[in-house]
Amino acid sequence: MQERIVYLNGAFVPESEAKVSVLDSGFNAGDGVYDVTRTFRHKPFRLREHTERLFRSLRYTRIDCGMSVEEMENTTLEVLERNRPLLGANDDCALWQVVSRGVRSAVGNRVAGGATVTVYSVIVNFPEFASFYVEGAPLVIPSTRRIPPECLESKAKITNKMNHNMASFEAKQVDPRAIPLMLDIHGNLSETSAHNFFLVIDGKLCTPSDRNVLGGITKTAIFELAKELRVEVIEGDYTPFDLYNADEAFLASTSPTFVPIKTVNG
Repeated sequence: MQERIVYLNGAFVPESEAKVSVLDSGFNAGDGVYDVTRTFRHKPFRLREHTERLFRSLRYTRIDCGMSVEEMENTTLEVLERNRPLLGANDDCALWQVVSRGVRSAVGNRVAGGATVTVYSVIVNFPEFASFYVEGAPLVIPSTRRIPPECLESKAKITNKMNHNMASFEAKQVDPRAIPLMLDIHGNLSETSAHNFFLVIDGKLCTPSDRNVLGGITKTAIFELAKELRVEVIEGDYTPFDLYNADEAFLASTSPTFVPIKTVNG
């Protein structure tokens, strides 16, 4: 069986040969950033926008990946092309761009070299969320709150996902299929572990402001569609009370696109 090809630090190698040091800061400290897009009918969705967001995260975290936006974009397209033979007619893939600060020295905890740059693809696991399109997804509001931007900027897509993971573990103790909808430290709705969040209230599309969420590329696409359809969009502060009284609610992210909500806290 043909093996997936991965880009790692300037070389395209079989996935089994893609090795990262145990001293890499991304591995032992979660010190890195990433972005992910996917294909639709084997064509990447807004790859330039996703790559530009990656570079905004890089600038914020002061990581130099040694590449330009164009070089990263072209590298990602090359990864897609090299793995295209592995895609079935109805398959699509997620394209991951991951950059860590690099390998730390054994003494002094300093980064000894340049950044570790990885680009790879995986088949989108449609069965994981396909039933949500028909049945809707259950939401749970966990006690774990979103880290405030005063501590770590929400607009940066960082590899350390412990904040989101703890919220997800808590939600799945209530319902193994549940998606956690996190609140900020002020009790306002924020985001899930992997999606932006939308409410429909009196025909208006409502969503938490960007202050406490990652600005999604799919979220931007929704804004564009709403403008074309003359649907008013309101960004602001919303609480669980607003969710309980909304006409509709849904999630948005690149892989599943739209996920309707079925229940909140059971």
